[in-house]
Amino acid sequence: MPVKTTLDFLRLQGDALWAGGEFTAKLLADPVLDQIAPRGDGATPVLTLPGFSGPEMSLRPLNRFLNRRGFVADSWGLGINRGPESMEYIATLGTLLGDRIKAMADENGKAVSLIGQSLGGVYARELGRLFPEDVDRVITLGSPANLRAGNHHLINSGVRLASRVMMGRPVEELLNEAEIEELALHEPPEGVPLIAIYSPYDGVVHEEAAVIPEEYLNVAGEAPRENIEIICSHIGMGVNPLVLLAVADRLVEDKDDWKAFSALEYVPTPLQGLPKLFFPETALMAQSSYVR
Repeated sequence: MPVKTTLDFLRLQGDALWAGGEFTAKLLADPVLDQIAPRGDGATPVLTLPGFSGPEMSLRPLNRFLNRRGFVADSWGLGINRGPESMEYIATLGTLLGDRIKAMADENGKAVSLIGQSLGGVYARELGRLFPEDVDRVITLGSPANLRAGNHHLINSGVRLASRVMMGRPVEELLNEAEIEELALHEPPEGVPLIAIYSPYDGVVHEEAAVIPEEYLNVAGEAPRENIEIICSHIGMGVNPLVLLAVADRLVEDKDDWKAFSALEYVPTPLQGLPKLFFPETALMAQSSYVR
């Protein structure tokens, strides 16, 4: 077995173990989160999309947290995310979820926020592009939305092997198809705010593939686009208490008066140095790469 493949499998196992710790951390942090996390208005609809090979229940803790905080959150309703076999699947996904997104928007009187973990975030971006009038914003969690043919190595070898089994085709073959490469290289959805939460220690998707490219970043204008770096695992992003805090914060941010996320707002003055341990760039309020 090649050295890189061996290391990737070890990274994947480490990521899974880390995620278990994050789930425990969430249980312990729930009382604090319920005190400090922003509240929704009781009518802000949120649709969550699981990652590749992930069942709907993988994002149940996220949905429960958001519902407790006054959002109207629900899962996509399509079961396990088995991945796309071709570009046509995106159109099929639009057919399967388009009516539901519109119904949620109509029922609550507000456009729907989409949250997708990993591959679910790639789908969420495309749904935002297909239904810009009914999608309020898109939040991706460790999503490989900045892939292109030739850099499939930015995805863990173990996940690429799983994709070959579940989809019947390797990731690199999909990326080498023009239409799939076009999907991966698409600029962010026009007119729809996009927030990419990523980790430099992600054991599945390299941060280079998970961030919004610098040329698209901005915290002003019609569609703010923002990267938020959080020290966390890939698998545990849907339960990590710091990710949950950032998600709630971005869900209530005013699109017309957007301010970049700052973890400092949730930390007492004597502890202002702590966010640097978990939100390296955000805590330092690094905005130099944002287009103003």
